[in-house]
Amino acid sequence: MAHLRQILTKVDIFSDLADDEFDLLVSRMKELPCRKGEVLFREGDPGMEMYLVLSGAVRISVRLPDGQALRLADIREGNFFGEMAIIENAPRSATCTVQEDGMLVSLHADDFYDLIRRHPATALKILSRMLDIVTGRLASTGSLLSEMVRWGEGARKRSITDEFTGLFNRRFLDDALISAVARAKAGGSPTCLMMLDLDHFGGLNKKYGEAFGDEVLLAAAGVFTGTFRPADILARYGGDEFTFILPETGTGTALELAGELRRRLQGVRFDDRPEVRITASIGIACVPDDCDSLDALKEAADKALYAAKEAGRDGAVSAGSRRAERKREPASIAEKNRVVDSIIRTIVEKDSFLLVGHRNPDEDCIASLVAFGLLLSKFHKRVTISIGGKVPDQLQYLLHICAYNLIGFLHAGEDTPEGFDALVVLDTPKPSMIDSNPTVERLLGNPKAVIIEIDHHLEADALYAGDPCCRLVANASSTCELIGFLTLKLAYRKDLLDRFGITDLFSRNLSLSILTGIISDSKMGKFLKNKKEIWYYRRFSAIFEKLLSEKTRKQSSNFSSMEEISQVIQNLSAIERECLDRIMKKRITGVSLDRILLGPRESAWLYNRYGNEMLVTITKEATDRLAEENGRLGLVAYYDAKGVSNFIQFRLRRSRYFSSLDLRAVLRRFAIKNGGGHPGAVGFRVEKDSVADLGIYVAMLETGIEEMIMDHPEGSFGHRP
Repeated sequence: MAHLRQILTKVDIFSDLADDEFDLLVSRMKELPCRKGEVLFREGDPGMEMYLVLSGAVRISVRLPDGQALRLADIREGNFFGEMAIIENAPRSATCTVQEDGMLVSLHADDFYDLIRRHPATALKILSRMLDIVTGRLASTGSLLSEMVRWGEGARKRSITDEFTGLFNRRFLDDALISAVARAKAGGSPTCLMMLDLDHFGGLNKKYGEAFGDEVLLAAAGVFTGTFRPADILARYGGDEFTFILPETGTGTALELAGELRRRLQGVRFDDRPEVRITASIGIACVPDDCDSLDALKEAADKALYAAKEAGRDGAVSAGSRRAERKREPASIAEKNRVVDSIIRTIVEKDSFLLVGHRNPDEDCIASLVAFGLLLSKFHKRVTISIGGKVPDQLQYLLHICAYNLIGFLHAGEDTPEGFDALVVLDTPKPSMIDSNPTVERLLGNPKAVIIEIDHHLEADALYAGDPCCRLVANASSTCELIGFLTLKLAYRKDLLDRFGITDLFSRNLSLSILTGIISDSKMGKFLKNKKEIWYYRRFSAIFEKLLSEKTRKQSSNFSSMEEISQVIQNLSAIERECLDRIMKKRITGVSLDRILLGPRESAWLYNRYGNEMLVTITKEATDRLAEENGRLGLVAYYDAKGVSNFIQFRLRRSRYFSSLDLRAVLRRFAIKNGGGHPGAVGFRVEKDSVADLGIYVAMLETGIEEMIMDHPEGSFGHRP
């Protein structure tokens, strides 16, 4: 063991290990004598071990279709090979033959993963050095890759091709990308990466059978080779997914090629299926124009592809174009899971995150900022929360949680630092409502920036702010419920939890933050519309209430139940109670709608007395009370101060006893574009100049709402408590 340890100290990938770490490694390795001509493994063999050469030499080669061997590398003393067995647990991609008698040492994949589980810091040191060397090794083979590209059609006949389509395979693509990006960054011409999916290919397979699906793939491959240039690298990534490298090509030329490709695909006809048309969604990213690294290039192209699909498919989108799109429910569970996977990948890969919500944040907004910040901190990320409004006294415990977990918290007027890897937008219906500052604006305007969005506001004028692949936007009781969903997904990623040493994902503070948002936006589930929403609310609230209760010490003063949290959230300060009492005195009782209408002078007085933030908060509370006491609906309207906006603000809420009307339908009925919300509550704005008389305008709304209730088959179910 001492002899082996002495040799291993000279090997580059172990150069950072301490003495005790060497002992952990050596105990898992075994020596393996080898003789010239011996084959250690062949292409396609299971890959379960990596090797280091202590003495002698081995040759790595691939077999060509004509039976000859193509030498890729000779590995000598102090170098390693077979590492993909450790990294990917994949079949061998080449053959290894001993060239000179010598001694190897082997490490089995099971032993390495045992090292990761028991001693993650040591394993990560080795893995990090290993990946650095692998990257350098691939970069040094750029001349070989260039030669393969020059072979053109001849290279496609070799073992680096996809046998079915004749295009390059994924293995060659990965190697070629490293070389292409390195050349572009070295000062050469730009290189574009194009990702392409055939639209609705799964449906074609299901409807017409796999044999016809194969015919479509071959026809598409023929169009690809007929459209692109000899130097372009065309690869089949898997199934109906394709990726192309376009050297010495800018975004404009790539978009032109994508347009020509789409036209040619649309022109393909099948004699036995004349009704079938082929279309494709295409994403394009360019280095160095859009990004400056290999990972960023692939991420940018993937986001652009996702945007092309979101825009209706049969189109091409470049990474530089971030367009405002209307929010919608995910089309499928698979789509929602893809977004979750992408957000998790971003959490793992990025180091520093800036979190923002909407202006005048409510309880769910503040709680979601803290909850997501806590989640990031578990992965040892640098987290900063920026919030322009005042945090209510009853939510100060959330700020204490941030301080305890070393999460930065910036209030209004404080300078926001630069250098963030990602922006996270939470609980915000559309970009114009983001609680912004110069740093946030720069991130939003930078096509290279990564923007995660988590929100539960849909319909009306709700628009995305985040990147297509990182938008967790769906119907839910609250944004915190979606964060709870994401956390439960993370709980199944044992590989990541082990990698980051996370033993307590569902901490008490995280559970408390998530419950705060879930309770506040739904008012303990009172304002949920249908059985699906109620089921999800009960499921998530029960899970996190149980976690909170289990992790709260008995007889402590800390929250241990949803009821305790709800009571604290609803507590008003003396000045807040005074504001609420003044506003409630303006109440007007109706049949299905109780309302409070605050005219320009009254609104201005309230604004000067209590401030805009408190006015926003208390009008929400007043609307809730009106709805509950009416048994159906409550509405509050007030004029924004001149320095705030030129709008009249409306808040409409329904009672827990009245679930037959989705309030988003009211926005559609009156073609209100500037507003949004969820089934139980909406907010909207109209310009002051467009309303001659607020009373008449609200009476018009009330008449239309009464007609909607009468037209609804369940309209009579609403009743007073």
